[in-house]
Amino acid sequence: MHTDYFSPACPRVRIFTNHIEFYNPGGLPKPFEELKGKDISLPRNPIIAKLFRMVKLAENIGFGFDKIDDNWKAYNSTMPDYQIEFDSVVVDFKMEAQESVRETSGKTSGKIIELIQGNENISIPEMAETIGVSERSVERNIENLKKKGLLKRIGPAKGGYWQVID
Repeated sequence: MHTDYFSPACPRVRIFTNHIEFYNPGGLPKPFEELKGKDISLPRNPIIAKLFRMVKLAENIGFGFDKIDDNWKAYNSTMPDYQIEFDSVVVDFKMEAQESVRETSGKTSGKIIELIQGNENISIPEMAETIGVSERSVERNIENLKKKGLLKRIGPAKGGYWQVID
């Protein structure tokens, strides 16, 4: 509802591994601080805004920025970054929480390798308890290590052992 449809640029959403970027052609009708500080709504396209209000996807009072900030912070514990230019607005949502999950997964794989190097007969439940993650997490990491050719199971589940491949 705030896009400048006379601009040659088009709205877009770009998804990266560590952030999501929303680009909207058209600058803000007032300074950003003023819009955030007051409960005013100045849509560039009032007809589209009215349609959104009729189906309860928008309201009249202009709390859009507050909702964006509050909901993203509740979801991700970070604040979105606003890049406001004369002719465009970019809202950048960092996904640091997701990155820490990936880092944790990498650390878990490393700990699994260390545990197996110390005891090739160690069980998945023992690894999970030692590392402090679920058994399913250990199983997923083991599957990834096997796919990468870094780990191999020799023999059956009971009576077999792990082999770390250099």
